[in-house]
Amino acid sequence: MKSKPLLLTLLLAIGFSFPNCHRGDDGFDCNCSPFEGDYFDVKGILEIVNYKERGTCCADALKENDTVRFSDYDFLSIKFDVDYHSSNLLRRRTWDFSLINEALACSCLTSGWLGSKEEQLDSISIITLNDFDAEHLANQSINDLMQTYLDEKRVSVNEFSAQNMSPLQYESLTAYLMKAPALNKEFKIKVQLYLSTGETYEAETVPIFIEQ
Repeated sequence: MKSKPLLLTLLLAIGFSFPNCHRGDDGFDCNCSPFEGDYFDVKGILEIVNYKERGTCCADALKENDTVRFSDYDFLSIKFDVDYHSSNLLRRRTWDFSLINEALACSCLTSGWLGSKEEQLDSISIITLNDFDAEHLANQSINDLMQTYLDEKRVSVNEFSAQNMSPLQYESLTAYLMKAPALNKEFKIKVQLYLSTGETYEAETVPIFIEQ
C-alpha cells in the first residue's frame, strides 16, 4: 500500500514526459522554422520598402507610383540580404522526464539571433534621386532628414553612422522621414551601405509620391 503514495510523489517531483516535441538529429523539432546559424553575414541589400500607416497599430507597404500624404507616411525599411553561419545548438540530454525542461526545449531560436559576428556599419548614405528641397537636390544625401534608433533613442542617420560602433545586431534598418519633399513629390532614393569589412552595397527604391 505504501508503494502507490511513493510512486505518485516520485512522479510529481520529477514530472511527466509528453510527446509535445519530437527529437531530431540536432535536438528537438517543435515545428520551428529551420535554424541555419547563430550569426548572419551581410551579402547585400535585399529590398528597400516605404510603408504607410494603417490605423494605430499597423503599416502597409507602398507599391510603385503609389501616392501618400506625408501625415500617413510611416517609415522606410532597409532589409539586408544575409547568409547564416556558426550554428552552435545546445546539446540536450537524450532522455528527460521534466515538464519544465520539455517546455524550455521547445523554445524556437531565430536564425541570426546573435547578430553579425564581425561586420560593423562604417557608414550609410540615403541619397535622393530627385530634387527634394533647396538644400537637398538630386543625388545628394538626405541623411540629416532621416532618423533611426540608436540605444532606444531616435537620432539622425548621420549620427547613427558616426556613433554605432558595435557589430550589426539586426538584419534590417528602419528610417523615418522628417519632412515632406518640397520641390518634387516623387520620392525615390538610393541607399549606399559601407561595412567595416570593406564590403559596399547599393540599392534603389521604386518611386512613390508624397504629398503635403
